[in-house]
Amino acid sequence: MSAQNFTTPQILEELFQTNQPAERIALDRGEVVHHSDEPAGKFFLIETGQIRLFQPHEGGKPRLLEILGPDDWLGTAVLAHHPYYGLNAVAINPSVIWAVPAEQMHDCLERRGNLALHILSRVATGLIAAWDEGSALAADDCRHRLIQTLLRFSESSAAQRAAEGIVLRITHLQLAQAVGAARETVSVCLTELRNMNIIRTGRNSLAFDPEQLRNLQLV
Repeated sequence: MSAQNFTTPQILEELFQTNQPAERIALDRGEVVHHSDEPAGKFFLIETGQIRLFQPHEGGKPRLLEILGPDDWLGTAVLAHHPYYGLNAVAINPSVIWAVPAEQMHDCLERRGNLALHILSRVATGLIAAWDEGSALAADDCRHRLIQTLLRFSESSAAQRAAEGIVLRITHLQLAQAVGAARETVSVCLTELRNMNIIRTGRNSLAFDPEQLRNLQLV
């Protein structure tokens, strides 16, 4: 059985057929969807906006793991029957999400194999990317990790198509959190790439051509 693509309206139609349908939640900028130590009781579908996932770090800055947007899911701990979410999820701009109780989500996935494959495929793709990046943290230098992160985020909801390629809405601090390096170190790498005319920096944004970054990895 191959995975069938579902639109958000189609998914919501399925979820509304359960005994306890999904709840629509409007979030303001900076509002928390869930905390890392919160019991994993709901699975979430993003309709509009942008949600970022952070891994808490005791005594240090949280690490930015993933940038999620429309049609993405969060709360994967629910699928694993994990007691807690393990990550902090924060709305970066005004967003609308749908919250599905864990029991209802499991029931829906049990009834609809195609929908289950669709959701698992979406979630697994993100997990594989996170594993690949996590493996690179120990082996790759900062510049390579930075390039990998920029390429990954160029396909996220934080990126917009532009004449120069991609404009990524992210601060140096947030980028450092994602790369797993000090802000100063990341700033030095960005300056090197800017001097090579690979990237252009703006206020809380970066512009670059993903193909140029990919070619730079081969050098």
